[in-house]
Amino acid sequence: MGGKTGRALISGNEAIGRGAIEAGISFAVSYPGTPATDILEYLAKNFQGEAQWAINEKIALETAIGISYTGRRVICSMKHVGLNVAADPLMTVSYLGIKGGLVLVIADDPGAYSSQNEQDSRFFAGFAKIPCLEPSDAQEAKDMMIQAFELSEETGLPVMLRTVMRISHALAPVTIGAVREQNPLNLEKNPAEMLAVPSNVVRRHKALNLKQEELKKWSGNSGLNRIEKNGQKKGIIACGLAYTYAKEYGDQYAVLKISSYPFNEKLIEEFVSGLDEVWILEEGYPLIEETARKYSSKVKGKISGELSLEGELGPDAMAKYVPGWATGTGAPAPSSASPLPVRPPVMCPGCPHREFYTALKAAGPSFTAGDIGCYTLGAAPPLSAMDTCLCMGASISKAAGIASQGVKRVAAVIGDSTFLHSGIPALISAVYNKANILVVIMDNSAVAMTGHQPTPLLSLTAKGEEGGKVSLEEICKACGATSVEVLNAYDIKANTEILKGKLDAKGVNVVISRGPCILVGKKRKKQETPENLF
Repeated sequence: MGGKTGRALISGNEAIGRGAIEAGISFAVSYPGTPATDILEYLAKNFQGEAQWAINEKIALETAIGISYTGRRVICSMKHVGLNVAADPLMTVSYLGIKGGLVLVIADDPGAYSSQNEQDSRFFAGFAKIPCLEPSDAQEAKDMMIQAFELSEETGLPVMLRTVMRISHALAPVTIGAVREQNPLNLEKNPAEMLAVPSNVVRRHKALNLKQEELKKWSGNSGLNRIEKNGQKKGIIACGLAYTYAKEYGDQYAVLKISSYPFNEKLIEEFVSGLDEVWILEEGYPLIEETARKYSSKVKGKISGELSLEGELGPDAMAKYVPGWATGTGAPAPSSASPLPVRPPVMCPGCPHREFYTALKAAGPSFTAGDIGCYTLGAAPPLSAMDTCLCMGASISKAAGIASQGVKRVAAVIGDSTFLHSGIPALISAVYNKANILVVIMDNSAVAMTGHQPTPLLSLTAKGEEGGKVSLEEICKACGATSVEVLNAYDIKANTEILKGKLDAKGVNVVISRGPCILVGKKRKKQETPENLF
């Protein structure tokens, strides 16, 4: 695997995984979440070292930091909303620094194709004062991984690689290179740099602030931020993937490519000078646009309304506003073919959740707080079985809050992997504060929404090997639940009567609806015989 070189047609996520292998990683860790899931899946199949699913993103990053302290290189990957969960360790490790290279890969989801928001992770990198690299295609994604590990060890900081759905999932030809040797094990005690206590953090914060100019200098010398200008009077500042969009239409516009943050603002000042019109193309929030407006009154983009602040930018972002943009001739763009009919995701035929929701609705809860997972699809007609959904683990907390105001017969619905991710503290809090709620844990034996990854409830690791195992029933009992009962998800009649009783009962009553995802068996069999790409 490691010795082969050449060209391969792979996705952006696979290219990121391959770049990590070539950079000499010793460990990979993640929590599944689209668009980032298949980075770890690729590494589990093609990397000889350890690749692990963590129970949530915070633990994934904390594990990666521990690996880095041993002097080894480590990749930690997650989707953008997962970064919210991992923000706690991120904001402090940037003060303390790292040892072995640590690259944090964040897959953003403009358009919210599989997410509950459209946040822009570049702002998190700026907030944490760490470098961020943003590739424009799969080849750059692979190459930037190698650069990111080198930059991480050079600066002693984690480095973020921000990708977006279109890069993560699109196939492209990528050059495969040689694999670097792994770093030797070198764990050294250094409390002055590894203890986040008041006597250290102010000093470390000052050191982090002093590194910012060094990071801007690196960006300027890296070639990742560059001006392509040849006498044009109009220009585009294109970030990451948007550079590919800008180059699609020839040389009508001068282009400033930005793929590394933080950057020196003088580059933008130089680029906009003399231009009659400057378009800012960036997936996400108008981060670069805000800077560009300091140096030019001719800027067009999201702040002034030429481009939408919501949704995905897409390759034809300017077609609506610039005559001939899509054709490059000045003539109106030809009308496109009729779009494909919209097909919203639905629960699979035979899904155990569908049957259980039928029983739950018949039991008549006054309000059902939902959570994040494939069972969220139960909110759609004809089931319409969920009244609210916010973020991972919030169902139990919201249900407890609603019930605290005297509302009776309140239910919380949460999946098995989501419960382990962030539902356990909420259950403990509900018990501690004497809530009167029904907690339904939908156990389908997988992280089904993101591709049937295993959970700690199964004796199976990311690499398909035997791992440890935990019990939902015992966890809930240990949390102090008033009652814990396991139900067959498909027994609608019996479940309806049981749920009616639990909704009327006092205390925090837990019902575990158990029925494996109908696709799990087929998926697991395929995972047992992976085909290595390299």
